[in-house]
Amino acid sequence: MAATLGTVPGNFVGIFIEGALIACSTSATLDLGTNMISSSCKDSGNSEQSTPGQKNWSMSLDGNLAFDASYGWADLFEAWENQTKVVAMWTTNVTTPGTPETGDPFYSGDAYIESLSASAPVNDVTTYSVSFKGTGLLTSGTNA
Repeated sequence: MAATLGTVPGNFVGIFIEGALIACSTSATLDLGTNMISSSCKDSGNSEQSTPGQKNWSMSLDGNLAFDASYGWADLFEAWENQTKVVAMWTTNVTTPGTPETGDPFYSGDAYIESLSASAPVNDVTTYSVSFKGTGLLTSGTNA
């Protein structure tokens, strides 16, 4: 049974890279997809027929840029610059800051940084966005 019961507040969910929580995030997104293969033929008439093909997944995060973050912009830039494959995990972080919540589900897999951007508007905080493209299987489990 999950430790976090009821509707899960967005503040409870984060993305961990190699076990480290990405600091100062303002959103964390997990996207799952299936490439659909057209299986229509002349007998299909006006209705398209489809068959599921390969699955794909990605994770993305927006955050406030902090140069002194325990895991943040500098670490993400290094992973992007070196084209490093990382283990990305989308899960809750409730009781102990920076630690996955015991008993709650997680979704994890190998990924590369597909995009990384920063924005520094006038009279506002500097923010950043990062997108991870999964390579291979996304697994699910329960935080121990």
